Amino acid sequence: MLKKVKDNLGLIATAIALMGSVGAGLSTAADIVNTLQGIDDRMNQVEIDFAMLKESTFVQNDIAVLYEKIQQLEMAAQNVGRFNEEMAALQTNLMNLEQNYYDLKFDTEQSLRDSGFDLDRYYLLEKWEYQDLNDSMTRIQTQIESVNQNIWQIDDLKNRLAWLEANNHNH
Repeated sequence: MLKKVKDNLGLIATAIALMGSVGAGLSTAADIVNTLQGIDDRMNQVEIDFAMLKESTFVQNDIAVLYEKIQQLEMAAQNVGRFNEEMAALQTNLMNLEQNYYDLKFDTEQSLRDSGFDLDRYYLLEKWEYQDLNDSMTRIQTQIESVNQNIWQIDDLKNRLAWLEANNHNH
């Protein structure tokens, strides 16, 4: 638009002069040209200022994006720091557990040796041997329960006998 105004300054000046704009303070064609030129120069400056504002806005947006990314990186760095601390603590715990395991293993082996158990010649039960022993244990438990029932019956008979003796002496 301003380029068109600039290119047609002569025509515009003539038109304004013909319309009687002399009373508006534009006394000569030179004044009209100077006024239009001033408006055009100011508009060019406004366009430049607007372009700079637009660019600075983009820069501001870029700065805001960069600031946000820096914050995200700082948070990530803090997380990494925490994770490193937690990892160090976990590694320490793991080393402590490993040491406890080796101590327990050594103590157990030493206790077994002290008790006379030969670790080099120990014998693991076969599955059928284990099952046989389990069956034997079940039979023994059943026999113990039967013996306990017999003992309760004997105790009951003793109590009855004692009661009978106590009641027969009183009569």
